[in-house]
Amino acid sequence: MPEDFERWDVLVRDQQRIGVLYRNLESNVLLTRVLVEEGAQPYRAESRVRFDPGSDAWELSWFRDLTMDQARLMRRETQDPPAESMPSFADILMLQRAIRDPGNPVEYVRLNESGQEIHGPLVPRRAEPNARIQQVGPPEELPIPLGGVLSARRFEAWADGLLVATHWVNDANELVCTRWGANITAFGVPGAPSEAGWLSLAGLDEGTIGFMTHGFDA
Repeated sequence: MPEDFERWDVLVRDQQRIGVLYRNLESNVLLTRVLVEEGAQPYRAESRVRFDPGSDAWELSWFRDLTMDQARLMRRETQDPPAESMPSFADILMLQRAIRDPGNPVEYVRLNESGQEIHGPLVPRRAEPNARIQQVGPPEELPIPLGGVLSARRFEAWADGLLVATHWVNDANELVCTRWGANITAFGVPGAPSEAGWLSLAGLDEGTIGFMTHGFDA
C-alpha cells in the first residue's frame, strides 16, 4: 500500500471556486468527499474503499451521492479477476503507481461506482483493462492561482476510450493539479492538512462544511 496521506483540493471553473475535494488514506481505507456547486442543489458524493493490508488490492467499496437514498456496496471477488481493478474514486492510487514508474503505462479495470452495470455485491469479471494512466510529453509550464508558474509533468487518464482526467505532477512527484472534462480543475491546497482544510472551507456555508467534515451523517 502507498503511504498514508491527507489532501484538500479546491475545484475551480472559469477562475471561480465551485467546490471542494477531500481525500484521506489511513488504516487501509481511502475516504473521498467531493462537493460541486451545480444549479439549485450542490452535487455531493462520498466514497470509502478498503484495501488488503498485504497488497494494493481493494476489498470493499462504499459509495453514495446525492441521487441515492442509501450507499452502494461493491465487494471484490475472493479470487483475483483476470485484470487488476479499481473503483474510480480510488484513481489517485493508480496515478501514484504511474508517477513511481513514469516510463510504463498503468492499465487496469476502472469500475464506475454509480454505473448501471453494478447492481450486485460482487464485481463482474473483465478479461481486458478498460483504463490507462501514463505520462505524456515533456514537462510543461503550469500556472497556479496566486502561486505563479511551475514546471510540471502531465499524466493522462483514459477510460473506455475517453480522456477522463489530466493530472500535473511537480518535480517532487506531488500531484498539484487535475482537470476533469473541459471546465473543472482541481488545485491542491498547500500546507499541513489542518491548514489546508481551513483554507479550503473558508467562507463556505455550514451545510457544506458539515458534509466535507462528516459526510452524509452530518
